[in-house]
Amino acid sequence: MLFFRKVKIEVRERNLPTCATAGEEFSYEVYLVNLKSRSLNSALLHDLPPDSRPTRSEFVLSREPLESKRNLFDRVFAYYRWMWLCSQKMKFVSSSVILPTIAGLSSGSVILHSTPQRRGKLTFRNMRLITPEPLFLLQGSKRLQSACDEVLVLPKRYNLPELLLNGGARDHAGGRSYSAVSGVSDDFRGLRGYRPGDPIKNIDWAAWARTGSPVIREYENTFFPRFALVLDTNGSYEHAECFEEAVSIAASFAKAVDTNECLLDLIFLNKGTQALTVGKGAEKSENFLERLALLEMEMDPDWDQLSEQVLKHANSFSSCIVIFNQLTDKRVELVERWRGVGINLLILVLVKNSDLDQKVHELGAETIRVQSVQQDLLKLS
Repeated sequence: MLFFRKVKIEVRERNLPTCATAGEEFSYEVYLVNLKSRSLNSALLHDLPPDSRPTRSEFVLSREPLESKRNLFDRVFAYYRWMWLCSQKMKFVSSSVILPTIAGLSSGSVILHSTPQRRGKLTFRNMRLITPEPLFLLQGSKRLQSACDEVLVLPKRYNLPELLLNGGARDHAGGRSYSAVSGVSDDFRGLRGYRPGDPIKNIDWAAWARTGSPVIREYENTFFPRFALVLDTNGSYEHAECFEEAVSIAASFAKAVDTNECLLDLIFLNKGTQALTVGKGAEKSENFLERLALLEMEMDPDWDQLSEQVLKHANSFSSCIVIFNQLTDKRVELVERWRGVGINLLILVLVKNSDLDQKVHELGAETIRVQSVQQDLLKLS
């Protein structure tokens, strides 16, 4: 009976949102046209995710979390590693939806739901129409031709406590935390002689008349505190989970700038050192979230270049937040170098187990466990 139940459906449009957030479900509408004269009913529509099979290098270099506890057969044939990698690379999760009856040579629409599992570009191009036979014992599956639609999935964000970071205002874009303005305020500081380039509106005409030479009124400068956020992008497939959580924590700090009067310089390695300033009077945090959404691990990092970027602006930073996705001797060396020039550091280290707790504590860092990121972040002070 499936042989005689031929359908011809065309996907006209997917009305997708501009962006989504990893782990949060979103809805979108799909418009269909029935090109047959017979009405279509009792059919299912399903948007399938892209192929999630790992590459050869990912399979060889990765290790499943429980692999060391499995028997020899499972370790040799690595079936569970394959299944674990497939689940890790799954872009989104969705389910089939029953289509409303679409009369012959007419159109209809249906609402679908998807939950992104990972940040990055989400591609929709594998839509299936499932047509069961009347007894629901068998079903046919037909791939529908549709445009390749994309949604940018932003990293998930965590709630952050109100952090009291060490370090005070410097003579740069960084000063009073709760000031409503940035730049020159109305607080009078004093008088001085005119210098070429001074604004005419600041000339004190009465003082000029008394002294016979131009005099300028000086006002107190008001600035916002400026912090640095250093994101560790180096990693391996084995530490991919820690890397993803590090990106999410960085996104959480970048988003928090919108509600705090400060500037945040985000510094990371991505085919060379990258830096972006977000906050009042600078880039919006959404711009950096989009950059983070597409960020990939750096397999061969230039640690010296990263360190130089931080040291170059060390005098401008009130404090520096450092997020490591693992702890190694090279990373410890970076911390000692930055502390040596007097930078106030808040160091967060992602860990999978408690084996590194003592080493993290000796470094003066905060431990963030992958299994309880939100709880550990709320304990920061």
